[in-house]
Amino acid sequence: MGISRRKFIRVLGIGGVACGTIAAAGYAAVSVDGMPTSAVAAWNGPDPAEVDVRIRALSYAILAPNPHNRQPWLVDLSVADVITLYCDRDRLLPHTDPYSRQIMIGHGTFLELLAMAAAAEGYRADIEPFPDGDFPENEIGEAAVARIRLVRDPSLPADPLFAHVFERRSNKEPFDAERWLSDDHAAALAGAHDDPAVPLTVTTDRGLIGRLRGIAGEASRIEMTTPRTHKESIDLMRIGAKEIAANPDGIDLQGPMIWWAHKFGAISHEALLDPSTSAFETGATMIAEQSATAMGWGWMITADNTRKTQIATGRAYVRLNLQATALGVALHPMSQVLQEFPEMTELQSQFHQIIGVRSGETVQMLVRLGYAVPPGPSPRRRLNDLILT
Repeated sequence: MGISRRKFIRVLGIGGVACGTIAAAGYAAVSVDGMPTSAVAAWNGPDPAEVDVRIRALSYAILAPNPHNRQPWLVDLSVADVITLYCDRDRLLPHTDPYSRQIMIGHGTFLELLAMAAAAEGYRADIEPFPDGDFPENEIGEAAVARIRLVRDPSLPADPLFAHVFERRSNKEPFDAERWLSDDHAAALAGAHDDPAVPLTVTTDRGLIGRLRGIAGEASRIEMTTPRTHKESIDLMRIGAKEIAANPDGIDLQGPMIWWAHKFGAISHEALLDPSTSAFETGATMIAEQSATAMGWGWMITADNTRKTQIATGRAYVRLNLQATALGVALHPMSQVLQEFPEMTELQSQFHQIIGVRSGETVQMLVRLGYAVPPGPSPRRRLNDLILT
């Protein structure tokens, strides 16, 4: 779930009051409730004085895209030159991601950035997925997700996409509705990775784009009007700088206008949950605008749905995201129609027919594409909070 903050306030109808109050108060009020520096400190990269290459590589890995910004990673550094990655089972999404497929994709994005960062430091990351055995089917076990051994290898070239790690974003804002995704950019995005097990399709066909807008919009509506799935998102919403600083994860909503709206009671967790409120209605409108301004679509379909395939999907996806960044293309995953809860089943079947999904295949990712002003970075937890002791 993502919301255009300015529009949220304007549609709620309190923008004029808040703006006037802020203007009267001067710069001090305008600076109220900005993104807490502590919440985005990770985007500055590793401490220049840090000598442990594992810590340096992990400082980039924690910037990986992940579902609902849960950052569900834990790492063990007790063995020299080795990183053992676990899933933080307190950070799952049982309602919108009941089988933790998206959570595993988020571990793949982490591993790919880790490998890229290690290569930039002159190390090869030898990644062994599920070294102690696979998880039970459709469950997240206690065993390691991956064991990574860093091996010195100065011959490794730096990955050109690694240069875009700090600028990478998942852009939840409305896209430029006058600018369709170009065929050249579509072709360049399709070449973002070379794993044949995770083929990527990018479309610029305007008829198909329109049909998928409708599917994505309806999927968002279903998720938002199914109480348990909507509540899962709202519970993870951090409203205002204080909440973001206390919990630098989840879905951030901040800025001077949000501060005033929260102060006036127009925005709260309770209001966002209640279908009778203007906050709920405005949130629905803003989310609908996301799919309505898709100017291209991309999706990844795999032949199976194993945990290893989900990790491979994550590795491929973050490369797509970095390639989009390099090209100046806005990208936003819209996973609602891929979610495996019962209320989504019928629409999901329609979606599969539209894009030609065959029996046994799984759509792992669906992203809207287009052009938009890049947003600021999303909050990140401190790396120390992810390290097991």
